Amino acid sequence: MDALLPQLLSFPPHPEPAKPISDSEYDKHIKNLVQHINTIPASKLISGVPGGGDLLDIIDPSKNTLPYLYTLLAHIGGSAGKQKSGSISDTFHPGSALWQKMLDFMERFDERQIRYAGTELRRLIDVTAIKAERVSQPWAAIPPIRSAILRVDESSSTFTSSHTTFARLCLEARAYTAALPVLDHNIFHFPPTTNKLAENSMFPHLSSHHDSSSTFITPDSGLSAKLEYRHHLLYFLYGAMIYMGLKKWKRALLFLEIVIMSPVLSNVSKIQVDAYKKWVLVSLLYKGHPLDLPKTLSQQATKQYHAICKAYDGLAEVFKDGILNEESDQRLIAEATAGEAWWAPDFNRGLIVQVIDAFRQFSVVQLGKTFAALTVADIARRTSPDPNDYAGTGDYVIHLISTGVLNATITQPSNDPASWILRFSDSASGPLSRTEEQQHQHLEKQTRKIKSLMEHIREADRKLSLNKDYIAEAKKAKKTRLNDLEGGMDEGPWMAHSGDAYEHDEDMMADL
Repeated sequence: MDALLPQLLSFPPHPEPAKPISDSEYDKHIKNLVQHINTIPASKLISGVPGGGDLLDIIDPSKNTLPYLYTLLAHIGGSAGKQKSGSISDTFHPGSALWQKMLDFMERFDERQIRYAGTELRRLIDVTAIKAERVSQPWAAIPPIRSAILRVDESSSTFTSSHTTFARLCLEARAYTAALPVLDHNIFHFPPTTNKLAENSMFPHLSSHHDSSSTFITPDSGLSAKLEYRHHLLYFLYGAMIYMGLKKWKRALLFLEIVIMSPVLSNVSKIQVDAYKKWVLVSLLYKGHPLDLPKTLSQQATKQYHAICKAYDGLAEVFKDGILNEESDQRLIAEATAGEAWWAPDFNRGLIVQVIDAFRQFSVVQLGKTFAALTVADIARRTSPDPNDYAGTGDYVIHLISTGVLNATITQPSNDPASWILRFSDSASGPLSRTEEQQHQHLEKQTRKIKSLMEHIREADRKLSLNKDYIAEAKKAKKTRLNDLEGGMDEGPWMAHSGDAYEHDEDMMADL
C-alpha cells in the first residue's frame, strides 16, 4: 500500500504547476492513470492503509476523483460480494458510512476528470438507485444522482440513461420539487452517432473545453447506458407526471406531446397510449378545452390514439360542450362515473377529479369572452352547482381572481353578494396585466431562450454535417451541380450557396 498510494495520487499534480498543463498532456497522463488503476485488484484497493483506515479516508475526491471512484466501487462491490445473492449489503445503504462517502463524492468530484470514467460513474449511479429502492427509500438517492447529472453536464441538455433513472426515483418518492433542477432543463441532444474520425478531429481530447455536452457524452463515453427507444419515452412520461403533481400543466403538456409525437414504425406503444390519455386530461386542465393533435403526427398514429382512447375523447367533448352551452356539471359527472372502469386501471382517477373541479372554473372564464360584466347572481345562475348560493359564488370568483386564474375585478356596492359586479379585463388591463418593467423582463427572458435555442440548433447542424450519410449526399449534390454546369445550365444563387455550404465538409472528409 505504501507504494500504491503515490501512484494513485500522481496525477493531477498538487499543487497545480505555474504553467497550466496542455489538454494533450492532461489527456495522456490521465489515460495512463486509468489504465494503471484498472490493473489493481479490488481487494488491494479496500485492504486498508498502514496505521488504520482506508484509501477513502486519505484521498480527496475533488482532487483525485478517479482513484477515489474506483476505490469506492471496490468497497461497494466487496461489501455486496460478502452477502448472499440478491440480499442488500449491510455496509452500503442509506445512512451507512459508505453511503456518506458516496454522497461526498457525488457533490465534489472533478467534472473534467470524471469524463474519463463515465462507465464507473454510471455504475455508481445505478447501484445507488438500486440500493435506495431495495430498502424503500428512493428519496435517499435523489440528491446524489441529481448532483452527478448536473456536475457532468451543467446544462443537462444531453439525454442519458441516468435521466430516466432520476425521474423514476423522484416519481416513486413523490419528490416532485426535487426533480425540477434537472427536469426544467430542456433536452436538446441524444448521445450522437456521428463520424468518430471527424468528431475527434474537432475535439481530440475529453479534457478540452466543449461548447456542447453532446461532444463528450457519446455512446463510447460510458456516461450513458445504451439507449433504447423506451428510455426517452419513459423520461418524458415520468417528467410529465411530476409536473402534474405540481400542477404545472403547461410543462406537463409539453412533455406528453414529446411522447405521443415520437415516431413509430407501425403501432403506437403502450407508453404513448398512456401519455395520450393524460394529454387529453391535462389539455382540459390547462386550456379548458380539448386540443387538436399536432399536424406532424402521422395519420396512422392519430387513428390509433382515437380508436384506443374513445372514453377519454368522449369525456373531453362533454367538457367542451358543457362550457360552450353553459350547462351544469351533471352531464360531465355522469360521463366520469360511467368511465370509472377506464380511469382507475390507468391511474388517472385523480386527474378526472381535477377535471370535474376545473369545469366550473373554465365556465366562469368562458363568460368573459361573451360579457363585459355580470352580477354574481348571474354567474351563480350560469355556473354554480347551487344557483341560489350567491355568497359561495362570490367567494369562488374572488378566489379565481386572487390565484390569477381570472383576469377581472369585482365591486361590492352592498353587503348582498347577489349585487356584486364582476368586470372582465383584457390582457392589456386588469390585475394580470404586465407593467412596462415586467414586459421588458419578459422580453429579455424570451431573448435568452431564443439565443440558447439557436446555439443548440447550430450544434445539431454541425453534428448532422459530420454524419457519413450527409457527407455522401453532399458529395452527390456537388457532383450533380458540376455536371449541370458542364451541360450549360446556369448556376443560380441557390446553387452557389449550396456549393459553398458543402465545400468545408468535402475538404475535411476527403481522406475518410
